[in-house]
Amino acid sequence: MVRPITACALLAALTLTGCTNARLYHHVTLPLDINFNNTPVVETAAGGNTKQLRYYVDVNWDSNGIGDIAKKAGFDKVYYADRTVLSIVGVWTQIFVTVYGE
Repeated sequence: MVRPITACALLAALTLTGCTNARLYHHVTLPLDINFNNTPVVETAAGGNTKQLRYYVDVNWDSNGIGDIAKKAGFDKVYYADRTVLSIVGVWTQIFVTVYGE
């Protein structure tokens, strides 16, 4: 018979280490494109994000479109972009897009 403390510790270890697809907390940054052949490295960046609240209904707001972000930042050229996803318990999700250009 498994002791309750051992069962709770095992459940916490599996949940907090990501073995269950990171259902409690998920935070990752990935490039939106992996082809960087002849792409210049620039310091100028602008960002935008969307927020999503999911509890019986999905509510989304704001914009993280590359074109929207580039237009607001006044970029004439966009070289690359990164995407960061932050999710807490699957209820709150925020997607950040960072655009690099000039």
